This record gives sequence, C-alpha cells and structure tokens, in this order.
Amino acid sequence: MERSAIYHRPASEMACMADNNHYQLQLKTKHRDITRVRVIFGAPQMLLANSGKESEWEYETLEMNKRLQNGTYDVWSVILPIPKSRKLKYAFHLLDREGNELLYDANLMQVYTPKAVKEITGFLTPYLVLDESLAAPKWSKSMIWYRIMPDRFSNGDQRQDPKDLLEWGQPAEKAKFFGGDLQGILDNLEYIQNMGFNGIYLTPVFDAYSNHKFDTIDYYEIDPAFGTKEKFKELIEAIHQRGMKIMLDITCDHLNDFSLQWQDVRKYGVRSTFAKWFLVNEFPVRYLPSESPNYSERLTYEALNNNPHMPKVNLDNPEVQAYFGDILTYWTRNFGIDGWSIADSNEMSVAFKRYLNETLKAINSEIYLLGNTIAKKAEHDNVFAGNNSIDVRELVERTFIERSVPPTELAYALNEHQLRAKISELSASLLAADSPQTKRILAKSSNNLPLLRAILAFMFMQSESPSILYGTEKGLADGDEPALQPCMSWKDNKRSDEMQRFIKTLVATRHKYNRVLSEGTFEWGQCSNKHSYLSFSRKLGSTRIFALFNLGYGSIKIVLPPKCKLLLGQNLVEGDSRLGQYGFAIVEL
Repeated sequence: MERSAIYHRPASEMACMADNNHYQLQLKTKHRDITRVRVIFGAPQMLLANSGKESEWEYETLEMNKRLQNGTYDVWSVILPIPKSRKLKYAFHLLDREGNELLYDANLMQVYTPKAVKEITGFLTPYLVLDESLAAPKWSKSMIWYRIMPDRFSNGDQRQDPKDLLEWGQPAEKAKFFGGDLQGILDNLEYIQNMGFNGIYLTPVFDAYSNHKFDTIDYYEIDPAFGTKEKFKELIEAIHQRGMKIMLDITCDHLNDFSLQWQDVRKYGVRSTFAKWFLVNEFPVRYLPSESPNYSERLTYEALNNNPHMPKVNLDNPEVQAYFGDILTYWTRNFGIDGWSIADSNEMSVAFKRYLNETLKAINSEIYLLGNTIAKKAEHDNVFAGNNSIDVRELVERTFIERSVPPTELAYALNEHQLRAKISELSASLLAADSPQTKRILAKSSNNLPLLRAILAFMFMQSESPSILYGTEKGLADGDEPALQPCMSWKDNKRSDEMQRFIKTLVATRHKYNRVLSEGTFEWGQCSNKHSYLSFSRKLGSTRIFALFNLGYGSIKIVLPPKCKLLLGQNLVEGDSRLGQYGFAIVEL
C-alpha cells in the first residue's frame, strides 16, 4: 500500500456540503493500489453530564466509489448524510490488493482494527450550514449556451443602422459595423431553439463606441445600434416563452475613459468626487503614448492590460461596489436576466464577488453568476456558481490540434482540473469551444472540419455546460479578436448543412445524457501516446457511456461491444472495425 499517495484535504473541494443535508468527501490514492474504501462517519462524541468523559462514538460506514481514474491515481467519492447535530467526524478504511487494511484520519495512518476506530481523533467538521448565496441554480447544470455578438448575428431592423455599414458577408474591419441588432436575434430564436440550444449568451449590449461593445459608456442604456429597452424586453420575454434562459456579459473591474467618473478625475484630480473610485498612483492622471493607441508602459494609474483607455476601478470602495450592484440589480429586476458573465473575475476581491452574489440573489434566488476570464485559472473561486474553463479548452487544443500535449498527459491534466473543483461547481461551469476574444477553433484547426467535429464531441462529453459561438455550426473560421469576428453566414451550402446536422445531433445527445455527463464518474481507458488515441467512460447509476477518439494519422482497430448503442461517430470504416484519422465513436454500453 503506497501510503505517500493517500491524500485528503478537509474543508476544501475534497470535503464540502453537497446540499443542506449532505456532505461530500473525496480521497486520492495511487492508481489500482487500493481495491476498496469505506468511510467511517458519525456525529462527534458528546461530554457526559457531570463526568467530564465523552460518550462512546456511534458510527456508520459507507462504501466510496471511484469518481476519477487515470494511469497515475484514483479519486474516490461518497456523499454522507449530515447528522442532527450538524457536525461530522469521519475517517477512511482502506483495503489493498494484498489484504492489508489501513485506518486514515486527521492524525494517523495506522493498521485498521475495531479498537483503533473507537479511539481515533478523526477528521472533524465545524457546525455545517449551507451558504445558499453560493449555491448554483439547478437549471445551470442542464444548459447548452449559444453565444452571440449582436452586431455580427443578424440585421433585423435597418432603421437604426450605424453609418457606413459593411456589406453583410464582407471581411470584418475593426472600426466598422455590420448592423446586427436585437430584432435580428428575435427573428432567429426559432433557428437557435431548433438547433437544440436552451440558453442565449450575449456579449455586451450596453451603449458603447465599438462594434463589440466591451468598452461600455453607459451601463443603463441599450446601444442605439442594437435597439431600445422596449425591444430588449420583448426579446427576453420571447426567450422565456420558449423555456430558454438569457445571460449577459458585463465588465466590472474598469470603466471607459469617456465615462463621467473618469473625466471628472481627469479634470479635478485628487479633488474629484470620484478620485477614490480608481487605482491612481499619482495625480494628475496621465500616460505616455506608444505606437499602439491601446497600450502604454508608463501610466500614473492602473489600467486593464495597460490600456490607458480602461482605468481600473477600486472594487474595495463601497461606492464602487454599490455602483455596479445597482447596475446589475436594475437589469435583473426590470428585465428578468437569468445569468451574468462577469469579465476578469479572477482580478476581483472575494468581498466584491460576495457582495454581487448576495445582492442579486436577494432579487432572484435562481440567478446564475459565471466567473469569466481569459487568464488561466487552476482554482475555482468558490464564490460565483461556475467558472469559464479556459484552461480545459487550451489543453484540448494542445492535444488535438498542436499535438504538444500527449493523450496520457491530457488525461492527467483533466483529472487534476476536476479534482480542484467541487463537483457542484464543475457541472455549473462553462466550457466554450470558441470565444470572441480568440482565434476561432476552426481556423486553429486549419479549416479541418473532421478535426473540429472531434474537438466539439470531446468537449461535449466533459462535465461542464457546453457553449458554442454563433456561426460555429455554419463553419465560420475567421476572426481572432472581438472587433474582427465575422458576421453570421445565413446562406447554406453542403459544408454548413453538414455541420448543422452534426451540431444538432451533438446537442441532442448532450441533452439526453446530461445527468451522466455532468454528474457521473470519469474513468480514463486506454490512451496511447505512440498511436495518438484516447478513451474514457462516463457512468451514473446503470447508464454508462464509452468514448474513443483517434488523433493519429492512421486508422486504429476498434471492437465495439455487440449490444452497445452508437450515439455519435465519425470516420468509422471497414464495417465499424476500424477508426480513421480524427474518427471517434461514442456509445452507450
């Protein structure tokens, strides 16, 4: 028994409340070293009246199940009932292949005996109270999001078009508009729902100068190029009537340099009413221009990515907190927003995130807050319901496209990703194949549609909620930053028809097997670096799904169980006995 590989961390993602009446435990052991794990648990002993002695410990046992497996370690999991005292004492009873038994608690790893169980210190929890403000809404775990940049999706009302529009279908230009608007989205809700998506995720819609609207001027107004507040309300009501949800992008860590607050600081300096709203190192506020208008190395204030036009705000200032809290409250209460994607959440204080969470949950207990950042982030922040799993997307790209991360290393890295998060956080998080801030995945894949489909299928089999950027289902490949994203192609051809059929089937498969994919165990099967393939199983109850992906240049032999049901596949050849390049088979066993 490899004792050094046995690991449990109390009061963490390995020991946390699953809901108000249940507590979830996880334990890490060397792969295939341990054959069985039981958790021994119960309420801690009580002091006997007037004796100074503790009562005898009364305990129960439950079997732990393997939640994650790879070639290095196994992760065991179990959900315990919380006692009436709302405190837990627990330890682990491990059995290895040779029949050795170990008792593992907070202080010791010792040979298991019934006497040792009665005398253990155990892992002890405090009084367990679920923080409802941190709980993810149940609906968030069944979502498949369709992300839209309004200017690039559909022009439904030409009366509000900005001047000098680009002709629909032309290559995008940084300072130009295509005229997409809220009416265009409203006109195409049936198309989106028919594809199977049940959530619409919009990039910023507030008044701004740019075509992508990430540079907000007025958070209380809909951009005139998109429409009116009345039209926005009509859109949201139509979305809700279809049983769908809507989520909005918003930035809270900086303001535009055209904002009234920043202009006041520029004019009055330290005497400004808003002087303490921003992270100013020296007054007056100024910067030294560089060759790029959006970058400066010498500023007297903090700015997002050294962009002098995006001064960072002081989120520890109660006035700033209230400012953004009021904005999100206004749209949530008056327009029925279901979720908010909070940009650059990794740079925000826990206090501010808790303030937003509690403020919005007081209005709508089912509100969904997503921490969104383009920076790699290994740890979940444990405040917002979910996180945007950017690091997972990058790992998948490095294995499937760049081939710089071998399949076995991908398996290890994804297990680490899952282990670092509470299961409830993982299933409420989001995994996006494409993002407006990055080069589209089809372009990264050298316009290889079979490779794109393999990547999408792999991502849809993970625990997080999948997200598709508009046009991925049409085979759009251009665009490597928000201002240069292409407009939606509404003219279908053989290529787009093929992709749409695939996406529709993929989305339907995810909906049907959502519980096993979002909550089930994850066991890696055979993975070969030499032949570049990988496989895994997802299981929940009696439902089990097996997936095999071939990333190599040649075909590999595949033998599917006789009674399995093929859910989705590609490049299955020679009577289903071989799997070609970029081929995959996803089956229900």
